[in-house]
Amino acid sequence: MKRQHARRFAMVTMARALVLVLVLGGLVACGGDDGDTAADTSSTSDTTGNDTTSGSTLTIEADLTGDVTWPAGSKVTLKKHIFVENGTLTIEPGVTVLGESGTSLVITTSAKLIAEGTADAPIVFTSAQPVGSRSAGDWGGVVMLGTAPINVSGGTEKIEGFPSTEARTNYGGTDETHECGSLEYVRIEFAGFELAPDNELNSLTLGGCGNKTMVDHLQVHLGADDGVENFGGAANFKHVVISQPDDDGLDWDFGFHGRVQFLVVQQNGLVGDKGFECDNNKNDNDAAPRSMPEIWNATLIGSNSEPGTAGKSQGGIHFRRGTAGKVNNAILAHFTDNGIAVDDDATKAQTDAGTLFLKHSIFWDNANDTTSLPTSTGVDGFDATAYFLGAALSNQVIDPKLTDALDLLAPSFVPMAGSPALTGGGTPPDDGFFDPSATFVGAFGAEDWTAGWTSFAAN
Repeated sequence: MKRQHARRFAMVTMARALVLVLVLGGLVACGGDDGDTAADTSSTSDTTGNDTTSGSTLTIEADLTGDVTWPAGSKVTLKKHIFVENGTLTIEPGVTVLGESGTSLVITTSAKLIAEGTADAPIVFTSAQPVGSRSAGDWGGVVMLGTAPINVSGGTEKIEGFPSTEARTNYGGTDETHECGSLEYVRIEFAGFELAPDNELNSLTLGGCGNKTMVDHLQVHLGADDGVENFGGAANFKHVVISQPDDDGLDWDFGFHGRVQFLVVQQNGLVGDKGFECDNNKNDNDAAPRSMPEIWNATLIGSNSEPGTAGKSQGGIHFRRGTAGKVNNAILAHFTDNGIAVDDDATKAQTDAGTLFLKHSIFWDNANDTTSLPTSTGVDGFDATAYFLGAALSNQVIDPKLTDALDLLAPSFVPMAGSPALTGGGTPPDDGFFDPSATFVGAFGAEDWTAGWTSFAAN
């Protein structure tokens, strides 16, 4: 099959915003920790507090303590790794946060992030580089840390991506309900970087975030390392787009058992790895609580490269290290090397226990195979293809007929008229989180919920 060629286009609006930041860079607002304070547009001091003026230009060079608000339409430039402690950072609709090299935003266990944009005014975390010069890893991304359970020895851990001496990166505990915050209509672009081998920041990293943490309408785009990684906890996700990460799309470890509905991952052929990379604990595959998220309505799209030619070994889902997981109504298509990989005896044991499965799903054109499901397994005697195509799971190999899922700059993941993905899915639980009407297969029915607030800019 032929790979589709992306069409480049300029993001004029973002370019104008960046020019505005450069022009107004000297106008810095400052305020206290305890309440909103009007902007002082003549100030050149660092801002570590609030500014109630819509459209302000803020430069953040010091950590934040207490309740802080970045007002609607503001341009905020991060100058370092910014740690938020002992309060709530509220980011209002239309704010653009520009991350310079070596920066990130870290919400510690004593803080919370409320970043709630709208479809017409999303909140955008992006590179401070000019439009046309942006690339993955320009800045570090967003980190949210909580005190929900993780399955490591001692119950706490330090988040990866920072020096081991940084005490404020601790996470984990016993509070299943811990709220790290809320993200709504948020884009995180050109983020993530490697501090050292196997010690990277992802575009969005959650460590020990509890089940009161909600992410709804999120796009992470062109990030170094993974798109979204959950280290334990039970955060909830809806309407998530992970486009062209350098590594995996959705990654989980350390006992993550959150809920996910309506998620799409799109990989490119240069750097993308797995759609999902799924672990329990690499040091103790049977550590408790065991990773066991519940996922409904996911669309995972590979690069459509010829087998063995992508920048990384590319597959739809990699289950390993003792993970469980309940995946339903998914599409896995166009992955270069396999559709599903299963490793480790403790992982296979979860299939026997009925706690690891993929049901009511469609496989298509993985490793150029349109008649079966190419799989990989490191478990002796386990036939992963036979398991996932077994009658009990109600999966099928068939063209889902998506509109334009391989286009990298203007994709459409919506099924075409007559697509088999529009029917035949299971019924999600009616539990107040999942939408039980989403009986289609994949992240989309007839509605394109990405329209208007996402961006697939190349640079």
